[in-house]
Amino acid sequence: MSYRKRHEPPKTGQQTFLPPAEVEYSNPGAIRTLSTSRLTSGLHYQRPVEQKNVDKLIHHWNSLELYPVIVSFRDGKFNVVDGQNRIAAMRQMAGGGDVIVPCMIYTGMTYEQEAELYAKLDKGKRPLTPRQHTKALIESGSDASVMEIKRLVEDVGFVWALKEPTGEPFEIAPIRALMNAYQLLGGDAFSRMLSLMAGAWQGTPNSLRASMLSGMALFVKTYEAELHDRTFIRRMSAVSPEEIIRLGRIETDVGLRFARIILDKYNGGGAELPYRFKR
Repeated sequence: MSYRKRHEPPKTGQQTFLPPAEVEYSNPGAIRTLSTSRLTSGLHYQRPVEQKNVDKLIHHWNSLELYPVIVSFRDGKFNVVDGQNRIAAMRQMAGGGDVIVPCMIYTGMTYEQEAELYAKLDKGKRPLTPRQHTKALIESGSDASVMEIKRLVEDVGFVWALKEPTGEPFEIAPIRALMNAYQLLGGDAFSRMLSLMAGAWQGTPNSLRASMLSGMALFVKTYEAELHDRTFIRRMSAVSPEEIIRLGRIETDVGLRFARIILDKYNGGGAELPYRFKR
């Protein structure tokens, strides 16, 4: 018995079982069968299809557990919100051709609402990485804090790498460290921190590591009222991020150890700013 027959793949073909034109879709969704040739996937808010996940689905395939693909009918297109891996698995079992699949079709949703629904549905599955989850929130526009962080980052001239980082200057890859810095500082001080980092280190990749962001956030929080921006940029531009990173490996508390080194370098060996860290 062939591998394909054992797994009973869906029937192939280009035929599409669409409802009559006068039928209106309703929310929370109407069940219809569609050919995968009519489905659009790979939207920006979705994580990419991974072959290892497709292979796992095929290995454990059970047609009795084939749940409908979640689809949003928008602008004349059937957009797959949830079910990309299932579609890929069914097409692979059918030799790469299109198949007929059950769909739960929603109508009247915006792109942003699709992204929000995707993020909610995906919580019950393999967890999204922080980057994937944040990207979905950005696309949906549903989280005010995340949207504010992105705006402030871009206002200073940085790029928040919500796709895979490229290592280019002024590209901020860390997710949690950046969000934690925003939560610690608030919008104005967060923007100031980024401006100080840009001025001192010109967006070099090592200056934008998670440890550097954590240390800078604690440093700015502690010395916000006493810190002179021009002095910071002038003095710290003479100190490489690599030196701070090397010295920061000595202690255990990441944020504190980097903040202490930044303070020491800012003071230039003197006592201009007193030691005030409380942890």
